[in-house]
Amino acid sequence: MKPEEYFLVESRILKEKSNLSFLLKQLGKHGLYPDVKSDRIGGFSLTDDEAARIIGSILHDFYTVVENIAKTVASRIDKSMPSAEEWHRELLMQMTLPVPGLRPYVLSTETASLLERYRSFRHVFRNIYGFRLESARLMELLKGLPDTVTLLDQDLDRFIKEMRKVWK
Repeated sequence: MKPEEYFLVESRILKEKSNLSFLLKQLGKHGLYPDVKSDRIGGFSLTDDEAARIIGSILHDFYTVVENIAKTVASRIDKSMPSAEEWHRELLMQMTLPVPGLRPYVLSTETASLLERYRSFRHVFRNIYGFRLESARLMELLKGLPDTVTLLDQDLDRFIKEMRKVWK
């Protein structure tokens, strides 16, 4: 891998971190991040189907950020993307593995474990009708988001720092 190829990966990771910041600001604007301080979003009670659709979409986008980062690392650095039926889960697990001589781990197993809940939710969100989303499950995910984001940020910052040592 050439240094410029790595720096392109880093730029993509930083762009996704910027996308994540935007999503968190959206939730914060409605009093739902970092703490759930509101009982409404977009004029809807948090128990309304419409609120579930809004929150579900943002949580879906959150995991999309994570997966975009993982896909970039897998395709550009690892040169290996999982292709089995469970490729989303396998990709997340691939990010917990250091690849000797190539890269350190991207995500700690603790972070990946927390992210698994959001990966699983995204699968549900994509495959059921919005009116079937459970507001209690959404609240659980919202309340777990600050810790998950903190660990994700720490892992990504560490990964970038370690990779820069290799390419400078």
